Amino acid sequence: MFKKQKSLIINDTDNHYQLRRCAMLVKLNTFKVLAECGSYTEAAKRLFCSQPSVSQQIKYLEKHYQSKLVIRKNNGIELTEKGILLKAQTEQLLKLYEEMERTMASAGLIQQPVALYMSHYIAENYYGELFDARYPCCQQCPWEINGHCYKELRKNLIEKKTKFAIMPIYPADKQIQQSYKIQPLFEEELYLVFSSEHALAKRKLIYAKDLQNLPVLLTQSVYLQDLVKQALKEKGVAVFYMQMTDFKIIKKALEQNTGVSFIPKKALDLNDASLVCHSIKGMRIVRENGLVIDPSQELSPSEQAYCRHITEKLSS
Repeated sequence: MFKKQKSLIINDTDNHYQLRRCAMLVKLNTFKVLAECGSYTEAAKRLFCSQPSVSQQIKYLEKHYQSKLVIRKNNGIELTEKGILLKAQTEQLLKLYEEMERTMASAGLIQQPVALYMSHYIAENYYGELFDARYPCCQQCPWEINGHCYKELRKNLIEKKTKFAIMPIYPADKQIQQSYKIQPLFEEELYLVFSSEHALAKRKLIYAKDLQNLPVLLTQSVYLQDLVKQALKEKGVAVFYMQMTDFKIIKKALEQNTGVSFIPKKALDLNDASLVCHSIKGMRIVRENGLVIDPSQELSPSEQAYCRHITEKLSS
């Protein structure tokens, strides 16, 4: 019995040591980024974390090496002699680490994929912008897509099942707004959509008042519902609402001339003559989409690479 317990203690110690080594790589990478950009604020942006998180990691390194590494100045930072030495050593170490990862991956060993949590809508309609075998980050590390509705994405973030998610951004969701770092990616207008057989299909100009007493089809997302309802309320338009699962179901209902809805163009097949996409004179409903990051969890280098890739592709 004593031997088994001792063995367990040794294994736990080994695991703890391995975790500390992984955490040290993350901290050294943070120091490298800070040294390159010369600003805590800019380093936090590049690393998709909070500025206090960057500061804490630098303080840890200074305590670990018992030396001052960074001097804050009004126009940025300056590295001490020890800081310059650590920067050079860190660059070599991380370069060797990246080469090792590529070598091991090419040797056919299984590499842990990056878990990407995103809305069904973004996964389906922006796949080409997000994933391509030609992109460097896609070549270096595999990924797995976890598509969810807004409610589930929110739950996964709060329960810390994911470190970040690509999802709609709603100002009304105060918990997400206040507790998470949000990197805006792109915004899109929700257009009025209805059947080509609908009476509105004959109109060249459509005003908000033309929707009076019409059935408006909405998804199950409470926040998206509020976005549409608020826009119509501001115009003084009285309609009645019908709730459906998602845009796919709504489009099928629209084809049957059930009512009208507000849908982003990206979710529509513009070659489909059965549906009409129209703007409303004097009214716009805009939804923002972004990268929501948990500032309490450190992103791995692979996760940081995907976040940079996603920001670059979707922001453009």
